[in-house]
Amino acid sequence: MTDYYPQPRQLPPGPPYMDGGYERPAGDSISFGHILGILRRRYRMVLGLTLLGLAVGGYLAARAPASYEATAVLRMAGERRSLTGEIEPAPELERTTDPILSIAELVRSRSVMAAVVDSLGLQLQSATPEFGIGQLDAIRVKPEATNDSIRVTFYVNGVKARLGSREARARYGEPLDLGNVRFAVKAVPEVSEATLYVIPREMAVDHLLGAINVLHRPDTDILDVKYVSGKPRMAQRVVNTTVLAFRDLNILGAKQKSQRRREFLEEQLKQTDSMLARAQADLASFRSRQQLASSQSALDAAQTYRMTLEGRASELEADRATFGALLGQLKKGGETGEMEALRALASSPAMAENATVSNMFRQLETYQYRVDSMTTGPWKAAPTNPDLIQLKSLIGTTKGQLRQAVSSHVATLDARIKALRNLRAQEGASLQVLPAMAAEEARLTGRVQTLTSASDQVRQEHQKARMAEEVEAGDVDIVNLADVPYVPQWTTTPLKLALGLLLGLMLGTGGAFLLEALNTSIRKPEDLEVALHLPGLAVIPRLTSSAGTAPRRLGGLLRPGKQAELDAKRPNASALGTVSQPFSVGVEAFRMLRTSLVWCEQGDDMKTLVVTSAAPGEGKTLTSANLSVTFAYDGLRVLLIDCDVRRPRLHGLFQVPRAPGLMELLTPTYNESDATQSLTFNPSAGRTDSGRPLTDVIRPTNVRGLSLLTCGALPTNPSGLLSGVRMRVLLQELAKSFDLVILDTPPVLATADAGILASLADGVLLVVRAGQTDRVAAKRAHQQLVNVGARVVGTVLNDPGGEVSQYGDYYYPYDYAVEEQ
Repeated sequence: MTDYYPQPRQLPPGPPYMDGGYERPAGDSISFGHILGILRRRYRMVLGLTLLGLAVGGYLAARAPASYEATAVLRMAGERRSLTGEIEPAPELERTTDPILSIAELVRSRSVMAAVVDSLGLQLQSATPEFGIGQLDAIRVKPEATNDSIRVTFYVNGVKARLGSREARARYGEPLDLGNVRFAVKAVPEVSEATLYVIPREMAVDHLLGAINVLHRPDTDILDVKYVSGKPRMAQRVVNTTVLAFRDLNILGAKQKSQRRREFLEEQLKQTDSMLARAQADLASFRSRQQLASSQSALDAAQTYRMTLEGRASELEADRATFGALLGQLKKGGETGEMEALRALASSPAMAENATVSNMFRQLETYQYRVDSMTTGPWKAAPTNPDLIQLKSLIGTTKGQLRQAVSSHVATLDARIKALRNLRAQEGASLQVLPAMAAEEARLTGRVQTLTSASDQVRQEHQKARMAEEVEAGDVDIVNLADVPYVPQWTTTPLKLALGLLLGLMLGTGGAFLLEALNTSIRKPEDLEVALHLPGLAVIPRLTSSAGTAPRRLGGLLRPGKQAELDAKRPNASALGTVSQPFSVGVEAFRMLRTSLVWCEQGDDMKTLVVTSAAPGEGKTLTSANLSVTFAYDGLRVLLIDCDVRRPRLHGLFQVPRAPGLMELLTPTYNESDATQSLTFNPSAGRTDSGRPLTDVIRPTNVRGLSLLTCGALPTNPSGLLSGVRMRVLLQELAKSFDLVILDTPPVLATADAGILASLADGVLLVVRAGQTDRVAAKRAHQQLVNVGARVVGTVLNDPGGEVSQYGDYYYPYDYAVEEQ
C-alpha cells in the first residue's frame, strides 16, 4: 500500500552566516549585549581566572626584592659647535627627526653599553647568594673572555682564586690576576668559599640594555638616564659610568669625525694643488707656442685693424667713384663742363692733398684769368693777339696735364684699393684662427682660476678641520651625576596586581568566547530554526512537582483527585506533575505545543504522530507523555504508544507493567495448515488475535481519554516487527479507534526504528534539548527523517536546564502563571 504524503512545511533558508550557529547582528559584528550575555553565561570561569591572575600578581609582588633607582641628567648644549665657531657642518635631518630622541637612542647604543660593561666588569657574576659582586673592586674582564667559573676561597689573611688551570693569591684589597679576569676582594666575607662565573660580553650588554632607561623631559633639551638595581651603589655606578662613557664616546666620535675630515681635506688639497700646477703649465705652454702674451689681445687688435682697413678702403672707393665721374666729365669736352669738373676737383679734399694737381689747377686759373682780362672790357684784345693765342695754348696744355694728373690719381686709387682688399683678405684668414686660440686660452685660464679658487677654499676648510680636531668637547653636557639613592623605588605591587588582574580577566574572557565558539549545540529557538529550517512549535521549560507560589517555579500537568498526592510521592511524579498548578508555565508550554500542532498544515489530517529526538536524553519521552495528557484534557481520545523497545520508560512513568504490549501485538501467529500470518484486531471485540483481552495490552491511565500501549517484552528482531505489515495495519486500525495516536520512538541516530515508524506516521515531532543537542546531529536526524519520506511538522526545544533564559534577547513568552489564592 502506497500513501502520498505532502512535504512538511519548512522555513526559508537563513543567511549563510546563520547556518553554523547563533544569529549575528547586521554587519557580521558582535553587539555589546551579546558580549555581556556570553560573560554572564560563563561568569564562573571568568571570575575564577580573574581571581587566579590577581593571586599570581600578588605572589609575584610579594617575592619582588626592594629596588633603587639612580638618575643622571644630560643636556644637549652644543658646546663643541660654540667652541669651534660652527666650523663643523651640522647634519641635515628630516623634519620628523627629533635630535633629543636621537641622543637618547645613542645613549642606549650597544657601543656605550659595551663600554660600561668593560668599565664595571659586568661580565663577572656571582653564583653564591651570600657573596655579591659589590664586595669586589677593580674588576676587569677582557672582551674575549669565555664562559667559565671561578672558584674563590677566603682565608683570614688573603684570598685564593682559581680559573681553569690558572691560580692566583693575593691579600684583601690587592688584585687577583687570572688572565682574562682581574679583580680584588675588599674585605673578608662571611662565607669561606664563593663561585663566580663569566658571561659573554654580548649577554651582559643585553642585560644592561634591558635595565637602562633614557627619558626626555617634555619641552626641554634635557635627558634623564635611569637605572634600577637592588643595590644603591651599583645603581649609582652604572648610571654615572653610562653618562661618562657616552660623553667620552661623543667627544671621541666628534674628534674622529674631525680627523677624518682633516685627512680627507688634506688629500683633496694635494689633488687640487697638483691639478692647479698642471693647468698653469698648460696655459704657459699654449702661450709660448702661439708667441702671444694673450690670444684675446691679438684677436682684438686683428679685429680693430680689419675694421680700419675696411674704413680706409671705403674712403678710397668713395674717392675713386668721385674722381672717376669727374674724369669722365673732363673727357667729354665742352668748355663749360670742363670748368665745372675742374672746380669740383679743386674743391675735393683728396685733390687738396695732391700738390701737383693743386698747382696745375692754380696755374690753370691764372691762365684763365689773364685770358678773361684780355677778352673783356673796352680794351679787349683781338683774337689774333699773339699773347692771347699763347695763353689759350697754355690753358689747353695745362688742361691736358691736369686730366693726365687726375687719371694718374684714379689709377693710384685703384691700386691702393686693391692693396687694401688684399690686406683685408689676409686679415680675414688670421681672424678664422684667432677665435679658437682665444677660446682655448680662455678655457685654460678659467681652469687655472677655478682650481686656484678651489685650492684656496679647501685650504681654509683644512685649517678649520685642524682646529676642530683639537677641541676637547662634545655636544652633550653632564648636568648632574647620580647620587647614591637612599629611598627604595616605589614597589611594583600595584602594577603587578593590575597586570595579574588584567591578564586573568583577559584569559577568562578569552576562554569564555572560546568555549562559546566551540559550543556547537542548539541553545535557543533561533538556532534550531536556522539549523533545520523547520518551525519551532514550542519551548518546554523545566517541569517540577513542587507547588511553590512563585510564578517561575514550573509546575506539571493536571492530575485529578487523590492521585496527585500519590504521584507526588513517586519518583516519576515530576515528569507529569500535579493539580496544584493548573495554570503553571509547564502546562502552558504544552498547550502552546498542542495549539501549534493543531494549526499546522497537517493538523487536520494528522491521526498518528511520532515524537523522537536525535540522541538519547533529550526529553522525547517526557514530551510525548505530557503532550498526550494535554490532548486528552481537550477531550480527545489519545493513545500513547511506547515504541522505544530498547529503553522503554512510559510503563514506569505511568506505573504499569511493561508487558504485554506492542511487541506482543506485532508478534504473528501461524496457521499450521497454510503457514500464513494473520492479524485479527477488532476493538469492538476487545481481544487480539491471540485471544488476549485488549485491556491487558491497551491500558487506560488516570487521565481521562488517555490510553497507554507499552512496548512489551524485548524481541530478537524489533526493527523487523516495526517495519512489517502488521505494524502498518495496526496503526491504521488504532487511528480509527482513537482521535490521536502518539508514538514515543527511539532516537533517530541511535536505531533504525524511528525512521521506520516515522515513514508510517502522519507527522513527526523532533525534540531537541537546549544546550545539549549538537547542530550537526540535529541536521543528520532531520535528513534521515526526510530520506525515509517522513513528514516533520516541526520541532520542540526542550529546556530543562534554563539554557534559553541565559540569553538576554529571549524570554519565555508564556511565563505568566496565576498566583495562588
